[in-house]
Amino acid sequence: MSDFGNPAGFDLATVLTGSGVTLLLSAGIAKYGDQFRLSPAELYGISGLVLVVIGVVFGLVLVATGNR
Repeated sequence: MSDFGNPAGFDLATVLTGSGVTLLLSAGIAKYGDQFRLSPAELYGISGLVLVVIGVVFGLVLVATGNR
């Protein structure tokens, strides 16, 4: 029996949560981006980099603890 939460080889809950975080960041940058010295493109880049770093660190912690 296949895992309902993992129908396509990736965790559906993780994908939906990541998409939601991305949309929230995008909405925040669109609404409040002009209040920062950085351009919206730079804010998108920085937020994307932060999400990638968090994901990699979290993945490494999972591997190191034997959960993946």
